[in-house]
Amino acid sequence: MELTKEGLLSSQVIDGVVVIGFNRGRIRDEREILKTLESLGRFVEAKSGLKIVLDLSSVEYLSSAGLGHLVGLLKKARSRESVLKLCGLRDPIHELFEVMRLDKIFEIHGTAKDATDSFKGAARAAGVSSAPAPGTPKA
Repeated sequence: MELTKEGLLSSQVIDGVVVIGFNRGRIRDEREILKTLESLGRFVEAKSGLKIVLDLSSVEYLSSAGLGHLVGLLKKARSRESVLKLCGLRDPIHELFEVMRLDKIFEIHGTAKDATDSFKGAARAAGVSSAPAPGTPKA
């Protein structure tokens, strides 16, 4: 399944991490957000072992249904041995996550770079060495 097929999302792979964002700025339409989260759910179900960062910086509004979809997405990711992290939450949405205590179950970062870098830190903490790229001279 191609994630960007419906045109609502964009994705890029950075250091093995799939960074997913919304194509348009300032998204307030709940139907569009829910449709996009459903599409993302199908993508997560189709693959396992993914490292995913969902950039919500374009999302201005998130209903309780949207929160429910995000929690469902996190469950799907975990069941497929994938990791889902969020970034770019606007202040009102971040406050909602705190009030609902969703900041305790989601790993939330300020930027996509911070989120992708956190995967590198997790690998080091787990004792996984990152081998140099082929052809890289050894020190």
